[in-house]
Amino acid sequence: MSESRTKRTGTAELKARIAELEGDLRDLQLLYETTMEHGTVLENELLMQNQNMEILQNKMRKYLSPQLYQALLGGVADADTKSHTRTKLTIYFSDVVGFSDLTDAVEPELLSDVLNTYLTRMSEVALKYGGTIDKFVGDAVMVFFGAPEFFDDVTHARRCVKMAVEMRESLYTLRERWRAKGIPRNLQVRAGINTGICTVGNFGSERRMDYTIIGGQVNLASRLQAAAPPDTIYISSATYALVEDIVEAQYIGPTQVKGIHAPVEIWELIGLREDTSVASPYLATQADHLHLKELDVELSRLSDQDRIHIQKALARALVHLTPRPHP
Repeated sequence: MSESRTKRTGTAELKARIAELEGDLRDLQLLYETTMEHGTVLENELLMQNQNMEILQNKMRKYLSPQLYQALLGGVADADTKSHTRTKLTIYFSDVVGFSDLTDAVEPELLSDVLNTYLTRMSEVALKYGGTIDKFVGDAVMVFFGAPEFFDDVTHARRCVKMAVEMRESLYTLRERWRAKGIPRNLQVRAGINTGICTVGNFGSERRMDYTIIGGQVNLASRLQAAAPPDTIYISSATYALVEDIVEAQYIGPTQVKGIHAPVEIWELIGLREDTSVASPYLATQADHLHLKELDVELSRLSDQDRIHIQKALARALVHLTPRPHP
């Protein structure tokens, strides 16, 4: 009897232990399920936060130049008003002539469309050549080369003049679109380019700041733009010295510009020599001789490449035919 009772006691204890373990297992399963559910919630929240962060970053890209955006994201640039450096830059200013006069003649919606189309195209060209878009002030555009990424003075100046020429050529194409939309007259742009030492960095307050450049050389670029006739690009002698081997330029001479005490040596940027070294099927220029091939083409059968050749030929012809100011 004693042995039988012992067996029954052992069996009961074993069953009790099994029941206890089964209870522990259910608790562990419940804890696992709760943890997994909580982990899924956290994972979803993290995914949503990453998506929101990506959306925010995409919005930031539209407000900052790509160079500045990458510098901030990579921790290279500081977001404080103490970060200033003295650097040699090439600065570009442009302004649409008489744009404000259109406000009385054109509906606001059409005017906004024209302005956005223009600034979009100018931005594309500036980014193509690695320019830092400083700001848009209405229809005015300010771009500089040399910060936050610095290469060398010649590279900056060459990229800038190439950008300026392509911007001007793009404008001729945009005019046709605008005319088809009802813009009553051609919009013209004047531009100025200068190279010199500037102070670059964050300016403003700790709550609101801009990454921009200041200094006398910036003012000179702006004054060159204001002095240039419509559809003309004025460059300073400092810029010309860095690009004279690749550009066609007309010497304007020493000119008194507003806000600058001494007369400024000015050159008018006509175009790029590398453009004329490539044979054009529609345009040939040599010294004071211009030959423009007679156009008799069927538009519906033109290839994209032929359209580009014709657009560039007409744009360069217009530059050569535009009256130039006398020194």
